[in-house]
Amino acid sequence: MSVCAYCRQDRPLTREHVIPAFMYNFQKQLEQSVIGWNEVAQRMVGGEGKVKDVCADCNNRVLGELDAYGKQMLINSGLLVQNYTKRELTLQYDYSLLLRWLLKVSFNSSRTDDAHSHLFERYVPFMRGLEPSPSRNQVAALLYLARPETLGASRIADEPFVRIANGSSLLNPFLVRICYGAIPGEHRYVLRINVFGPAVFFLMMFENTILPGHAASAIRRLTKLTPGSVELIPNRKVVEVRAGEKSWLDLYEDQVARVHALGVGG
Repeated sequence: MSVCAYCRQDRPLTREHVIPAFMYNFQKQLEQSVIGWNEVAQRMVGGEGKVKDVCADCNNRVLGELDAYGKQMLINSGLLVQNYTKRELTLQYDYSLLLRWLLKVSFNSSRTDDAHSHLFERYVPFMRGLEPSPSRNQVAALLYLARPETLGASRIADEPFVRIANGSSLLNPFLVRICYGAIPGEHRYVLRINVFGPAVFFLMMFENTILPGHAASAIRRLTKLTPGSVELIPNRKVVEVRAGEKSWLDLYEDQVARVHALGVGG
């Protein structure tokens, strides 16, 4: 018996996927290896990353429902595909459910290295559906669409990337990365990043004392620094995004280079 990270009850604990299980299953169906770079371990890792501090009720009911929402959203938007070659995206979303899911995925990831797990504690009741959405000066969510690479001129043209392209001259594979970033000179928030294929979701987690106007200024600055990114708004149900300047390879270049250098295929 131990304390569940979500309900804070002393209950038997189960294993919860860091990256949602349906994404692992999707990759397996494509006969790709589930593999990535672990920044903490500083090595390539395979298998399915999990945390071990979630009770069965939270895991199967609350978190399972959020993953089901995330899966359906990705399917409906056409993102859950092997190779996304479009340069635009129409995303239909429920803001509260989407933000709960993004926070949940990032919270699970943060507990593997303890980098920012404390920042999520105040939002656990919201993730469980027990409190309203945090205000814009607490958490803001932005969406960026990575552009595809032209395979013939790509910096990476090896297997399994050619196989993933499946005859197309454009390459934009469904890779997943849960991480965090930093903006030079910016100290008003922590930037958490959830990458699902070409869709990059930025979570701006602000300091407790920041004023709404200062948060709005920080949001405007981030959108200028990442041309093409669009803020997700609570009272909207759909957003249209065009691909920005950075491709999936620009976002993954270090990790892809590590895979290539180590001779790891999918």
